[in-house]
Amino acid sequence: MLNSQQPVKRRNKEPWLAVNLSVFFPGIGQIYAGKLEKGIVFTVSQIILIAIASWSIFSPAGNTVTGLVFLGLGAGVYVLNLFDAHKSVKKQIPQQTKATPAPKKQAHSSFSLSPSSFNKDPWQAVFLSQILPGLGHLYLEKFLFGFILLSGIIVAANLSALFSPLLVCPPALYAIAAYHAYVAAPKPQGTSKQLISGIVGAIVALRLTTAYLPVLVDQRVERFTIPSTSMVPSLQIGDGILVSKNSHYLPNRGDQIVFKFPYTVPTENVVAGTLFVKRVIGKPGEVVQVSNGRVYVNGKPLQENYIAQPPVYDWGPETVPTGSYFVLGDNRNDSFDSHVWGFLPAGNIVGKAYKIYWPPARIGALH
Repeated sequence: MLNSQQPVKRRNKEPWLAVNLSVFFPGIGQIYAGKLEKGIVFTVSQIILIAIASWSIFSPAGNTVTGLVFLGLGAGVYVLNLFDAHKSVKKQIPQQTKATPAPKKQAHSSFSLSPSSFNKDPWQAVFLSQILPGLGHLYLEKFLFGFILLSGIIVAANLSALFSPLLVCPPALYAIAAYHAYVAAPKPQGTSKQLISGIVGAIVALRLTTAYLPVLVDQRVERFTIPSTSMVPSLQIGDGILVSKNSHYLPNRGDQIVFKFPYTVPTENVVAGTLFVKRVIGKPGEVVQVSNGRVYVNGKPLQENYIAQPPVYDWGPETVPTGSYFVLGDNRNDSFDSHVWGFLPAGNIVGKAYKIYWPPARIGALH
């Protein structure tokens, strides 16, 4: 019995394809290059850096400056990973033959390409298109398409900032630019052309995630800046605070909450919907009274080591209505709060302020 074997033609791996893969997450390009251990190191390192940065920024006990430092380290690892992905493949390619000369221009051609355009790498064009739509086409000397795509992404980015349903437009434009840059390049790379559909799908997924992640975060956590002294000493003017938003949140006594002011008070230049931050004192059904420099709830005095000064006014006693709260500023004698305008409807509460995230000297959990 005869057993003949035909030699298998192995294709060299492509450096710029490795870079494109590493765009999606550090380490993927290295794994494609056959550097499994290095790829795992890049991937795990980036996951750890992102996790530490996220915890430091959003956790009550985390330090925002530490989070920013780790974000910077993550950005550095990401960029290093791109260079390393290219290098990992490039050094595997044998130093071979001279570059193939560009074909001579045929007399019957209806168009011509500049000699340099024949040496353009399709995957490099795709990578440049991932940076900014149009750059890949400029690299390929497709100037008209390049300027059209650059103009398109500027328009799409501005429109999506105004209308959130249009957030899908920039990712779609990135994907179109990458795909068209690949097919427009001279001499596409054979079997690699089968990968472009997967790359385009990954571009859409990555860009959609990047576009919607801030929206998703904003649905759970929001940033505010303190504009007045009504919560001194707990909060100072200029403090940046993080507020946890939860539709099922039920405030507890002592919580510092952000809410939309329920009324319009022309004499105070306050309109309904203005954002305030105060401390919860009385919950629905409780009897609240301010008398002789003390606050009483259901007849018992509160221990308040967070106030600036004892209140110099008297108020109540009154029962907090169902579905409402009684809120006061910690700077009791300079605060426009429930002792002036009444009870706060629960529906106006935005969320619980849980952390000062800026400035660095005041970073810490709120109590």
